[in-house]
Amino acid sequence: MALLIGFGLVTLLGIIHHFALLGLRRMTADAKEHPNRAIITVFIGLLAIHLAEILFFAGAYRVLLDWTWLGQLQELDTSWNELIYFSGINFTTLGYAQIEASGPIRLINMTQSLGGFMILTWSATFIYSVWKKALDGL
Repeated sequence: MALLIGFGLVTLLGIIHHFALLGLRRMTADAKEHPNRAIITVFIGLLAIHLAEILFFAGAYRVLLDWTWLGQLQELDTSWNELIYFSGINFTTLGYAQIEASGPIRLINMTQSLGGFMILTWSATFIYSVWKKALDGL
């Protein structure tokens, strides 16, 4: 069941990211005419999008930790700061932190790490394509 929850959360993450990138693409349609603005817009936009995605998972953990059958996070006081930190570490790395998961929730952590890797590489490809389009205009 935890694997299905993780799969669903990462699927939703991908859908959200897709539409966020479409919005950024519309905002930078004039990259050839304004290359610096386009590159900076994409950088700041991706930063905001990734932070929102990390907050999305922190909120999901807040709900999921109430389901005791999923397990727990050791050394975590479940404050928002701790949940955001835990989510950010899982999103950007393989989840190596001072906080250790036990029980089925580990599968959700694993899927978040996989989703974060996929989203970050997708974003890197996107920013590169905007950068290339902007520089081709110079």
